[in-house]
Amino acid sequence: MNSLNDKGAFKKAFGLLVKTTPFLGLNIIVYGGFFLAAVMWLGIFGGIALFFSSRIELLAIIFFIIAVAGPFAVLAFGKRYILYMIKGAHIAVLTKYLTEGEVPEGKSQIAYGREIVQQNFRDVSILFALDRMIDRVIRRFTRRFVRLVDMLPLGGGASKLARWVSTIVNQSLSYIDEAILSYSIAKDGKNVWENARQGIILYAQVYKPVLMSAIKIWFLGRAFFLALLIILGIPGIILMLMFDTGWFQVITIVSLFLLTSLIIRAVFDPFATAYTLVTYHQSIEGVEVNKEWDERLRSVSGTFRQMTDKAKDFAGKNMPGDFTASEEVRTTS
Repeated sequence: MNSLNDKGAFKKAFGLLVKTTPFLGLNIIVYGGFFLAAVMWLGIFGGIALFFSSRIELLAIIFFIIAVAGPFAVLAFGKRYILYMIKGAHIAVLTKYLTEGEVPEGKSQIAYGREIVQQNFRDVSILFALDRMIDRVIRRFTRRFVRLVDMLPLGGGASKLARWVSTIVNQSLSYIDEAILSYSIAKDGKNVWENARQGIILYAQVYKPVLMSAIKIWFLGRAFFLALLIILGIPGIILMLMFDTGWFQVITIVSLFLLTSLIIRAVFDPFATAYTLVTYHQSIEGVEVNKEWDERLRSVSGTFRQMTDKAKDFAGKNMPGDFTASEEVRTTS
């Protein structure tokens, strides 16, 4: 197993991001368009809530909730389908650059990434479902085998600190499932279930550097979010002072948090993904899949056993599996 220091990993991740700037541009366009639509939504429904505030208080509250919650609900839906397709394509192109050093010339990176995703996963519902299964197995592995108290400087007695660390670890795991999807793509085989299964086993064998990288990038993301919120908050405060009305101030505050979140998703998340991919692929280099860890994971995770069954079924039929997003809902840890 090779090691890669933080400076080298950051440099390599940044280099990958520079090479895949078309995806950053697409992110900015998509999230920028969403922000403009969200501001219009806030203005329309916020205005309706203001209209009813002095007439029918209940309707005012309902429209206010719609105004604030609507954009975030649409964003969650978009992440699951449309935006995730973009992210999947980006992971595919990042993986090709990382493992092969180049992508085909004369073809759009975005089109090429989508082509890889289509070849490996058939459609976005299977990509999303597999990602959810990987996430469940990783979280089960973390609860069962990762001793969080070993990561603390105060020893096992610091129960409150251990719970705090556990929360941070759980929030940082989303980057790891993307690294395992990257491994599945790098294997360049049609049996994505077996590829993902092997990727999980390899992660279990070398989890410490990968998990620590995910935690570091999570902290960096929170710091970036706070700094960006402060920077954007300055003109936001000026606007609120200029227009001293309650509804405008609420819309401004919600817009500030939404804009900050969208910038993080559009710019920082791709870097976080690239950084985790670099660390994961570097950590598993030269490592063979361990049968003992395969058995351990099967003994503690029903979802991992499902993936094993799917991999066997796929290999037996030698044809794309019939797994759908609805089946993912029924999986268990």
